[in-house]
Amino acid sequence: MICRFLFNRQAALTPMTRHEPVLLIEVLLYLNPRPGENFVDCTFGGGGHALALLQKVRPRGKVVGIDLDERAIADFSPKPSDLILVHDNYKNINQIILNKKNELGSDKIGGVLLDLGLSSDQLGAGDRGFSFQAKELLDLRFSRSLTPVSAADILRTASEQELVDIFKNYGEERLARPIAKKIIAHRVVDDHAFDSSTLAELVTDIYKRFYKRPSKKHPATKVFQALRIAVNDEYGNIRSGLRQAAELLSPGGRLVVISFHSGEDRLVKNFFRDQAKLGRLKVITKKPIEATEEEISENPRSRSAKLRAAEKI
Repeated sequence: MICRFLFNRQAALTPMTRHEPVLLIEVLLYLNPRPGENFVDCTFGGGGHALALLQKVRPRGKVVGIDLDERAIADFSPKPSDLILVHDNYKNINQIILNKKNELGSDKIGGVLLDLGLSSDQLGAGDRGFSFQAKELLDLRFSRSLTPVSAADILRTASEQELVDIFKNYGEERLARPIAKKIIAHRVVDDHAFDSSTLAELVTDIYKRFYKRPSKKHPATKVFQALRIAVNDEYGNIRSGLRQAAELLSPGGRLVVISFHSGEDRLVKNFFRDQAKLGRLKVITKKPIEATEEEISENPRSRSAKLRAAEKI
């Protein structure tokens, strides 16, 4: 059994880490990086996981960091020579690694990490509407250059039933129908672009009609999550990324996924289960690994994180 108490969370951080990544100790434990191996971080973000992996695979190993958000790639500096950064969708991981084979020096991959969801940098970006705390353009795209339709476009053009389906399927929102009706009514009156605070207010008004007690979470949380998933086709990316990552791994290589809500976790759980039945992967986390109370107190974002890991047979 892997014992997390043998590791120190702060010791796992590197001097270049911009913020503490979620479940860092557990990621290192289950990916089990060793010197000379190559790894892929499919959701590079602020680079915390990737830099910690680099410390373990040096001097001959390398890490490929992929991110759909061009800012995450462009703004990262200084970049170590053994860190290969790629602005792309991780659903294209096989082609990405093929293109980077010469830089890697090998096509053998010892492990792949997917840390799903939003990064702290994206929440604080201030111009894409990820936070409903301020009046921002309701964009919700990770990449404007690679994703053509914004959340505001969807709200202006989707039918009531299409909105209901998005809120239910991607946000598990119980009030999907009345919220969709409210959005349709608003755009009939005001055909201007939706912004983040306007949508948050519309959803909050609906919640006040149906619930007397305020929720601990903001009422618009699930609606924003659903729109973000729809805009970026996150579930499609996860399905394709998991399949390609499993194919890419060398025998004994490991796939680790961190999810932040039930829809993501369900996709990962079912994929691991199906691959295990086919004899392609061995699941090494019978139950999802969650953050300790200590980590949650230091990093509240880790509260909803669930880690699952599997090994290539």
